[in-house]
Amino acid sequence: MISLVLVRHARTGYNTEGRLQGSLDVPLGEDGLEQAQRVAKRVVGEYGAGVVVATSPLVRAAHTADAIAELVRIGAAERDDRFTQRPYGVWEGHTWAQVREQWPEEYRRRHEGLDPAIPGWGDSGEVADRVAAGLRDRAAEAARTGVKTVVIVSHGSAIMLGVARILGLPLTPSRLGNLPHGAWNDLRWHGGDDWRLERYRVGR
Repeated sequence: MISLVLVRHARTGYNTEGRLQGSLDVPLGEDGLEQAQRVAKRVVGEYGAGVVVATSPLVRAAHTADAIAELVRIGAAERDDRFTQRPYGVWEGHTWAQVREQWPEEYRRRHEGLDPAIPGWGDSGEVADRVAAGLRDRAAEAARTGVKTVVIVSHGSAIMLGVARILGLPLTPSRLGNLPHGAWNDLRWHGGDDWRLERYRVGR
């Protein structure tokens, strides 16, 4: 059995402002860096030091992952493009209030859990396939090398979509809800197609 610990990155200033990030490479502020250290201690306290760590290459996730990797003395976390956030297209950098004012119909669709028809938006199916492929590969590699726990730091939408695809759940609207910053899901692989969401929103 392989445990994939899927951690949402620590908060950024954009998160605090309710501003959409998507593919924007927004760094953690001082509060976010402190949260990343707290998350690292919780994860290592829960799963021990015998873990490997991978991350989205976006700096808000990578800094969160590196805090975990440094605590278990494996250096920097491995960057994996498959775990990056979905692009939010022309909405990136806007607050939800601005989105609601400028794109009212597409805002409604998004808050119903559907993909908005806006330029540059990352299609849910494509994001789900990308993340799920990364999860399957990481689990298989862990099984080959004798690792029992893989920590992956990613983003809220990416984690939700990847897990939904793995479990065969509908992608839109989501059945998994929101994963808070610094919390994680514990996804277990028992071989073949036997995937189970063992724990949900841990550490919230």
